Amino acid sequence: MNNVMRILTLLFLILLTACSRQNTNIDSQLSKPTAYDFTHYSDKTELFVEFRALTVGQASLFAAHFSRLSDFHPVTEGTATVILSSKDYPAERFSINSPSVPGIFVIKVEPRYAGQRQLTIELASKAFTVRHELGEVPVYPDLAAALAAADAEQEEDSGDIPFLKEQQWKIDFATEIIDQHELQQSVQALGFLKASAGNEAYVSAPTSGHLLTQADVLPKVGMPVKQGQILASLVARLSGATDMAQLEFEVQKAQAEDQLARSELNRLQPLFEIEAVAKRRVVEAQSRAEVTKAQLNAARKRLEQTCNQTIGRASGVPVYAPISGILAQVTVASGSYVEEGKELFHIINPDTLWLEVRIAESDVAQLKKPERVGFKVDGFTSEFQIQLGENGKLISYGQVIDSVTRTVPMVVEFQNPQRQLSVGSLVQTRIYTGEKIASIAVPETALIDDNGQDVAFVQSGGESFQRRVLRLGLRDRDFVQVLSGLNEGERVVTKGAYLVFLAASSPAQSGAHGHAH
Repeated sequence: MNNVMRILTLLFLILLTACSRQNTNIDSQLSKPTAYDFTHYSDKTELFVEFRALTVGQASLFAAHFSRLSDFHPVTEGTATVILSSKDYPAERFSINSPSVPGIFVIKVEPRYAGQRQLTIELASKAFTVRHELGEVPVYPDLAAALAAADAEQEEDSGDIPFLKEQQWKIDFATEIIDQHELQQSVQALGFLKASAGNEAYVSAPTSGHLLTQADVLPKVGMPVKQGQILASLVARLSGATDMAQLEFEVQKAQAEDQLARSELNRLQPLFEIEAVAKRRVVEAQSRAEVTKAQLNAARKRLEQTCNQTIGRASGVPVYAPISGILAQVTVASGSYVEEGKELFHIINPDTLWLEVRIAESDVAQLKKPERVGFKVDGFTSEFQIQLGENGKLISYGQVIDSVTRTVPMVVEFQNPQRQLSVGSLVQTRIYTGEKIASIAVPETALIDDNGQDVAFVQSGGESFQRRVLRLGLRDRDFVQVLSGLNEGERVVTKGAYLVFLAASSPAQSGAHGHAH
């Protein structure tokens, strides 16, 4: 019985000690002045500052986070100054000449005057000087008053998503003010790019033969060519035998026949002059001599061409470039044999392109008169715009629906001066027509697909964000109309939104917001 009493007494003491420690921890958590944070924008910087309530004679550390609005990277140099001012007391200034870490200026503020004071934070760097006026803040006469005010103000969890400045600065991050944009109704379609009429040519072999051009001279894919330039040479294939011995024999045979024909002509001509033979026999002999001479020349040329081809000195039939442009394809190799009409080269001039779009039958009625065409190409972040009548023109707009694809073709011509677009590219196209409207819109980069819901993240503070479910409308260029979920003037994340989304989904981020520096 005594042992049981001892155990119960020990357990009671342990529980009493634990409760006492818990109450001590609660008291220590509550016994802190109120924490303040402000987010403010100048024309060049974003300021996010955190500090504890100000008390006369007590030091409060201001953690001022400065980001450049040009790229949302941290400010790495300069002097930051906290200014407390009012009508009743002189202004107090507290400065630090450099950031503790890139972007964060830790400023020690120890005020001397109590009351409502105007809080201003200035930043003077080599590139610019900015001033952030944050409004009134209280300066308490003593710590007891500051703690009493903190007890009266109970902080509530806003449910915002924490995403620290240190995280933002490490990624490609940006926000943008939600504003009104001019949008236009459009129809989406699939299209592809091709060379315009007269700016594409297929070069074929003019005759059968071997490609004479050496490999190091033969044009390569991507090389520019000029109209009339010789691309290659072909050694035409001659009829008859190609064996050297046989060719030499035919030359000797032709020589013999030519000598015989000339001897017969020389014999008949004197006889004709004395009218010993008829004129017909002389004419026949002359004709026979011309034929044998031609046969001899042909035999000699066949032999000479075969010899030159053997040692690589043959002169062939030139193949010319019909247009100026870029070699898109070379389908022949040096020394290969090609048949007459075989395609050798494909030349395009990419300075002017055609965009051919296939419009679905169900969308044709909405188009009426196309005014503008926008298209996106894989590998490019922005949308290409063609304003018909300005930087492009409508070549054709079919009125017959294809019986297989149930689409109508439309062809638009535009300039490609920098040759950044490639012939054959598949593109996602929007054809704009109809009335224009003004509505709030956000960049497409601000949108996240969250299990089928379109969401965006609004910046509620320097390091806090809110998830908003959106209802979307028209799409025009890189902007999307927002019918509900956002308000004009709010700041939405336009770069890095997916990482904020991951932060919202992470259990590690579900705790209280705030951090110490």
